Amino acid sequence: MFRLGRWSEDKVRPLLVAFKKYEDKEHIMTNIRNIKNTDGRFKGIGISNDLPPKEREEIKRLLTDARQEHIASDPEEVENFRFIVVGQGARRRVIKVRKTN
Repeated sequence: MFRLGRWSEDKVRPLLVAFKKYEDKEHIMTNIRNIKNTDGRFKGIGISNDLPPKEREEIKRLLTDARQEHIASDPEEVENFRFIVVGQGARRRVIKVRKTN
């Protein structure tokens, strides 16, 4: 674990936390909703999932491929849909969700 950014008295700097086991990270990320239901001292805490660069590139590729496939097969505008990557590792796939107005 280490702090990001430069130290300043008036700034709150984020922490970057790494886990030795992937299961520990998944346990934290699946139970993240519980932190909002605790007492007031944890209300301002936010936790984000960070991915290695290779995984980010893979997700971008999956989303681009899904958009191209939608454009080729479906006459409806691609702007009417939101594409989301779900799953992990080899089970990762893209789902298409219709946007609501």
